[in-house]
Amino acid sequence: MKDARGGPVFRGLSSLNDLGRLACAFERVPRPIFGIETKGGHLLAVHTEQLAESPVFFYAKSDKIGHFLKYRIDGEVEEVSFCDEASDARYLYSPILHIRSLPENFKAAMGEAESVSSLAQKMELTDVTGLLKLSPYRMLVDEAPAPLYVSKVDGMSYIGIFVHIGENDGSDLYFYVKLDSEPTKNFIRYNPQKPVDWSYTNRTGEHASYYAKVVRLAEGLA
Repeated sequence: MKDARGGPVFRGLSSLNDLGRLACAFERVPRPIFGIETKGGHLLAVHTEQLAESPVFFYAKSDKIGHFLKYRIDGEVEEVSFCDEASDARYLYSPILHIRSLPENFKAAMGEAESVSSLAQKMELTDVTGLLKLSPYRMLVDEAPAPLYVSKVDGMSYIGIFVHIGENDGSDLYFYVKLDSEPTKNFIRYNPQKPVDWSYTNRTGEHASYYAKVVRLAEGLA
């Protein structure tokens, strides 16, 4: 297990769509993506969490790359692709930074199968409602609702959220819930004033509703 005061951590995602959703959906400004060339193609990573002194990068692999990753939700259809011009206002665009060289600790971290939650103090909640109560708190701090990360271990599915409270060491928390089955949709619709009234959805335009994005990790612990 990596020490919480250590270097970067890289954690794989299930798909390129999960990367696009994580980098773009509900973000005031889409997050930049690090494009790293590898022997098998390209590793595309986005920094979304910071646990003590460890920056956390979530990544997907692709045989293609461009100057931008473009993203939009059209009805229930989620579109993710690459382009070289950010010219269509219907899309959100995450800039891809083509990395020529990396620090040695980044190279080492990319080859490790490190779980992110190992850097946090873990607490299991009774149900998803508790996670949704935390999402608006993260939105006040980060200006965007917190991603809900779905992980799968030995056939069991879990969903969790990272929350940083205070500025002291050891204040990074990971709250999670065991699920009966893996979510098949990409967002959760909820009402902060009535958090028990929530549902999975692929639509994000319903009036007076709040949404949290669901991001699926590759097999293994969160």
